[in-house]
Amino acid sequence: MKRFALVLLSLVMVLTVFAGMGVAEEKTIHPMRYVQPGVLPEDYETGIAAVNEKLLADGYDIEVEIIRIPWGEYDTKLNMMLSTGEEFELLHVMQDVKNMSSLAAMGAILPVDEYLDKYPTLVDKFTETEWLGALYNGEHYAIPCSWRSFDNVMSYMDLRVDVMNAVGYDEFPGNSLDDVIDLMQKSQDYILEETGIKAYNWFHQNQDTAHWLHRTYDSYPFYVENSLGIVLSRQDGTIDSFYESEEFKKDCETYYKLYQAGLVNPDVLNLDHSVMYDDAQLGAFLPSQTFDPYTGVSIKRNTGIDSEVDWVEMYPEKPEMVYTFVQNLNAISATAEDPESGLKFLEWLYASQENHDLFHYGIEGVHYTPIGTDKIDQVLGDDGNALYSMDTWMSGYLPYMRFAADAPDRHIEYMTYKAENYVVSPIAGFIFDASNVQTELSNLQTEIIASIYPIKIGMVSYEENIDQAIANLKAAGLDAYLEEYRTQFAAYLEANPWVLEMAQ
Repeated sequence: MKRFALVLLSLVMVLTVFAGMGVAEEKTIHPMRYVQPGVLPEDYETGIAAVNEKLLADGYDIEVEIIRIPWGEYDTKLNMMLSTGEEFELLHVMQDVKNMSSLAAMGAILPVDEYLDKYPTLVDKFTETEWLGALYNGEHYAIPCSWRSFDNVMSYMDLRVDVMNAVGYDEFPGNSLDDVIDLMQKSQDYILEETGIKAYNWFHQNQDTAHWLHRTYDSYPFYVENSLGIVLSRQDGTIDSFYESEEFKKDCETYYKLYQAGLVNPDVLNLDHSVMYDDAQLGAFLPSQTFDPYTGVSIKRNTGIDSEVDWVEMYPEKPEMVYTFVQNLNAISATAEDPESGLKFLEWLYASQENHDLFHYGIEGVHYTPIGTDKIDQVLGDDGNALYSMDTWMSGYLPYMRFAADAPDRHIEYMTYKAENYVVSPIAGFIFDASNVQTELSNLQTEIIASIYPIKIGMVSYEENIDQAIANLKAAGLDAYLEEYRTQFAAYLEANPWVLEMAQ
């Protein structure tokens, strides 16, 4: 009987082991579909397979799939996905394209507060102010993406130092607007002779405001909200109508000079914005509110011209404007099969340099070779782009970021720069909910393009056209939009009295 009992016990133990193995084999793997703009890299399948293999080995019950929407189709296709309820788990949010508040207001993304207690290591990766940038109606609706410093992105310009020196300027004449315009004119002539391409001053996008000019005004510091350019926020909490302001008038007067002098592309309102980058890669651009110091590397690679690109500011002694606590975020889709899948992925992604490298740069020795602690040499595919690469501006984490092997130090400084002399805009952490003024918003978007853009870029005279343009904006709902903005912002200030203290 004793022997029988031992045999029976052994049998039970074996069955228990097999049963446990059965449970492990039947473990549910949840999809983690991540929607982003752009196109997938050539060796995406190899790279993402390695990511999923490590996720499983690390005990995560998710399988990652990146769904890319080409830029030319992004707005249309994303809106279709959201309206039809297509299932996916994670959505990259660009505050200057389709911001978090609009996505939250339409019910496309979920608040995450009920889950965050389960992911303390993920929460601790971001600062208190970065989390403020993820708030909407008192709840966090996304996870911040801390991929670069935003202390200097609104008011700098980039220029070719070699051209500046060649046309007679030893340094950027940032304390004289007239000298800067002279520098642009002389640079245009020099670059045309050098490259055969006429260079221009560019906005990053046509919707952008001339923040570089604002540093020249006595009323600075102030901030103009960038997506529509309607709201001018002053440091005392006052919200003004930018298009009716003296500051906008000054912007237009300067750009009228630039346009009439041929320093702004005459077809700028009709061109795809990629044209400016194509020209810049060949060395053809004037001091502009876009590009970055790595452009110099591209110029040398494409043309052989040994060019140095630097970022500069007007009146550099004036403070920087911190206009946002976070520009990019990742949100949980309302159609997610398992809302926590996205949080699990981000927790894993930011848990280590190893995980961050694997997802963004691929397999070491196959897709890239690390150089020191912060640079990387990526293997190129047949299309000339990295064989495998996931854009860090959508999901990177600055402490883990690596930069191109040939990136100049000035480029890395530009990405990691932390200002010592700065002010924080009162609207840096404020997210406007436009759901009560959707009709006005739609009308204003159309009217701003039609009536304001030609004045803003200097195509037509401010004096002769502004009155009719403002009348058109008011007919489209400008006053109602501003009233709603002011109401919400006043409530925000009342709930967060520290905001104005920070802004001083």
